[in-house]
Amino acid sequence: MSGRFGRGLRPALAGLAVLLVAACSDRGDAGSRGGATAVRPDVPEVERYGGTVVVAGRNDIASMNPFTSLDVESLQHQDYLLFVTLMKADTQEEPLPYLARSWRFDADSTAVTIELYRGLTWHDGEPVTAGDVVFTFETARNPAAGYPNRAYFDAWAGVELIDEYTLRFTVRPAANLFYGWTRLAILPEHILGDVPPEELATHPFGLDPVGNGPFRFVERVPGDRWVFEANPDFPAELGGRPYVDRYVYRVMADDATQASALRAGEVDLLTTASPANVSRFEADTTIRLIHYDDRDYDFIVWNPRRPMFADPAVRRALTMAIDRPGIVEAVQEGEGTVAVGPIGPWHWAFDTTDVALPYAPDSARAVLAAVGWTDSDGDGTLDRNRQPFRFTMYATPRDKWRRVATIVQSNLRDVGIDMAIEIREIAALQPLVTSPDRRFDAFMLTWIPDQTLDDRAMWACDQLAHPVHFSGYCNPKLDAVLDSLLLVTDPDTYAGLVDRYNDILAADQPYTFLYYPSHLAAARVELRGVEMDARGNWVSVADWWLEPSAR
Repeated sequence: MSGRFGRGLRPALAGLAVLLVAACSDRGDAGSRGGATAVRPDVPEVERYGGTVVVAGRNDIASMNPFTSLDVESLQHQDYLLFVTLMKADTQEEPLPYLARSWRFDADSTAVTIELYRGLTWHDGEPVTAGDVVFTFETARNPAAGYPNRAYFDAWAGVELIDEYTLRFTVRPAANLFYGWTRLAILPEHILGDVPPEELATHPFGLDPVGNGPFRFVERVPGDRWVFEANPDFPAELGGRPYVDRYVYRVMADDATQASALRAGEVDLLTTASPANVSRFEADTTIRLIHYDDRDYDFIVWNPRRPMFADPAVRRALTMAIDRPGIVEAVQEGEGTVAVGPIGPWHWAFDTTDVALPYAPDSARAVLAAVGWTDSDGDGTLDRNRQPFRFTMYATPRDKWRRVATIVQSNLRDVGIDMAIEIREIAALQPLVTSPDRRFDAFMLTWIPDQTLDDRAMWACDQLAHPVHFSGYCNPKLDAVLDSLLLVTDPDTYAGLVDRYNDILAADQPYTFLYYPSHLAAARVELRGVEMDARGNWVSVADWWLEPSAR
């Protein structure tokens, strides 16, 4: 289970926001459009090596410790640059060999034996062995380590070390059994093995790491940059040495600053380009746009602990009163689709025949009147039992959320609801929305569900105290669906559960699911090999290369 405010932190609590991703890639280029002229696709592989790629992102990389990292930038740099995961994932989230070269189940499927690649070394020269995998597994499952996604390994009961490169795990049948192994970087036992799990969060390793992946850590300038260099010893069987000699991640929080740096050639790639800059990028022949799909959705959380939001009929009316198609056009420049529920087109089991609640303000007024919300005193604001329908919507300072909030405010005013807007930084908003008393009426959020759809912390009746159970919504029918999603392996049954998941929440509307955004990256035309999808923005980083003339 994972999610994020804007594009920031991850599940569990500490900052609320993230996405976990793992990946594999073929050497090639993502589709692009815009004003860019074509560059030569026929550069021989031997001529693709060299140069420095500079990437601009909104958030700093917080740490290189996967057990404690809470931001998407850290997690993706761990999985794709500095470390290796046990397995990779294809675009359908099926596991592929990586550090694990092969695996086989026992006849009764209660155990799986995994053979590791022999010959990978840590960047300090020590061999990567099965002991590192055992250490990573046992630490991830230890509550004291604080790994937010321990549930990835609920079906993995134990491990036996057969030899230096062979392990045997006991498992129980589960959907997406290998998913966690495509999302968690393997860490060095010889460096961290003696560190008490509760001290990992503050261990210097997170800011001065030793990896085993295609790139080596070089330096960090807090709040400004992280620098990595190609690992010349990365085995060809695992992908080989990256094409670029050096990779630099620059922190640039402002969209305008990012756009200026890209157009000036100071950076080569914006992993997330603002829709507001699309027209300028399309007109610039030195830049190409890369479209990619993510798993995120934007939504409004209603707090049903407040009497005005307790009735599902009222929450459905609120959704129908909001011009979600208009928000997609005005805020996303058309880059997105109106959301049906928490599961979108990115998931193979999504029902493409599902239809979102319409924008229907007249119907919203009728529903509200039917449950007692009328303008009894003629002041233009609905009231019930002499209480006006008036509340505050929290939003973070990002321009996108300001614009969405303004549209929602206008839409709700049209049906007689008085909504105030209060802008708060994430650090100030988090205590209000995660505290046991949930001190908010409504707020806006971006969330990224994992492919496993383990969303129990967000919805389950027995998880009401969990920090990310924002709404306090409880429906035993949904609990049964969420529990089954973790166990069912038959594709048709699984798809039916996914559809039921969306249907239940569409009916009860504890959230107004706004839209599934389409995403854009922007790159200099000389940067090649960039592929992005729901697995992550850095999924193909080892395959990026610069045109020789641009080095």
